[in-house]
Amino acid sequence: MKLLEQIFEIAKKEPDLIVLAEREQKFTYRQLFAAVSHISEQINERNLNQRPILIFGKNDFITLAAMLATNLRGHAYIPVDAHTPFERTEMIKSAAKPAAVLTTVALSADFEALFTDRISLELTDQILTDKLPALDFSKAVSGNDSNYIIYTSGTTGVPKGVEVSHDNLVTFTNWMNNDFMKIENNQILSQALYSFDLSIFSLYPSLTTGGTLISLSRDETTNFKLLFERLNKTVINTWISTPSFVDICLLDPSFTEKEHPQLVQFILCGEELTKKTAEKLLTAFPSAYIYNTYGPTEATGAISSVKITKELLTENDRVPIGFAKPGVDLKIMDKEIIIVGDSVAKGYFENPEKTEQAFFTVDGKPAYHTGDAGSISADGMLRYQGRIDFQVKFNGFRIELQDIEANIQNLKEIEKAVVLPKTNDQHKVTALIAYLETEKTFEDRAAERAFTKELKAELSKTIMDYMMPTKFVYLKKFPLNQNGKVDRKALAQKERGDN
Repeated sequence: MKLLEQIFEIAKKEPDLIVLAEREQKFTYRQLFAAVSHISEQINERNLNQRPILIFGKNDFITLAAMLATNLRGHAYIPVDAHTPFERTEMIKSAAKPAAVLTTVALSADFEALFTDRISLELTDQILTDKLPALDFSKAVSGNDSNYIIYTSGTTGVPKGVEVSHDNLVTFTNWMNNDFMKIENNQILSQALYSFDLSIFSLYPSLTTGGTLISLSRDETTNFKLLFERLNKTVINTWISTPSFVDICLLDPSFTEKEHPQLVQFILCGEELTKKTAEKLLTAFPSAYIYNTYGPTEATGAISSVKITKELLTENDRVPIGFAKPGVDLKIMDKEIIIVGDSVAKGYFENPEKTEQAFFTVDGKPAYHTGDAGSISADGMLRYQGRIDFQVKFNGFRIELQDIEANIQNLKEIEKAVVLPKTNDQHKVTALIAYLETEKTFEDRAAERAFTKELKAELSKTIMDYMMPTKFVYLKKFPLNQNGKVDRKALAQKERGDN
């Protein structure tokens, strides 16, 4: 059965069950499919080709309905968050060449000009009061059809789209529904941007089991006062986020098992879980099930998990990333973690060169080069040992350092750029340091700060805010190694020496 049909079966059985709760409004499964039906009709009226559809919006009910409606019409969806810089959105649109653009938010003049032939979506009270519609699922995505395409950092500065099939998503969803806690009427935190693959941890497991998505807006996730007000008046059973978001919440004394007794499960992914964060979370929620999971966007969310216990933390200097999910084999080749099996995505959308570099086959099965160093113990436990390339996780977001470098080097007065991560003793990336080769001189620190401010303003037009370097260091010349290449190790040592 197709994922959409599974969700529709829930709607038929319990149409008035809450599917998604925003800060000010709640929506039912019946309303979800009323919206899906309305949006799919708008798509159908355009008589589009079968290319993907770009959806530009926020983490909200109408955007969720748009994604499902897109799949109902047989299209993959490309989620782009409304806070994405204009130039980056333009690059994604240019690379994807979508059949159409659906917008669920008001647009600035620049975005109106970019999305000239858009379908602007609105949901009226009349639409939301409609009865559960009869839907035709014959054209809905299935099998190896592409379900969604998420654009991630690319080494050239141009984002690349990870193409995930319907069957990839099914195997992930089944794993989430079967191998973690089964909670009746599960209320699941939905905090991650829909354009970030961590979002699928919440969306599809909740929708296919009759759960309720507790949707946090960007305002709530970026404003501590609003965040804790919402959390303290909301029942959440399953928490899904990056470890960094948990770190933020642990700053509030109310984020404890005593104050949130119904919060019984944590599933963490998106970046490395440090021992310090794991220990704090265990202390705050001693009875909860806490899982560390691992997996890149190219392997559909996550492919391994392990339950965190005091014993596990005592026995390991670094938190393990778990045992492989069903359908996945893990291998270590030249110290690199290789993922093999049914979770491996189709490749990078219409980018055969990048696809060939990262995707291959092992014994006839799809495989992916993660770029992560690791090891596997005799009992199958996977352990992460850092990156073997220039890709890092910072505040939960996967960032290609060369993506930032490429965009910085496009700025005036910058000859070369190297961006390096700064890590703490828990191996967690705490900052991104940008080293810039420039002939520009500064009379004083005030002039340097003013120049940095100008660079950031320009850079913010082409990169996401979470990719912005924390510190800028200006050099006349970069140190070179014996091969004549920029000596990144020497730059890293310089940063340690300066501090």
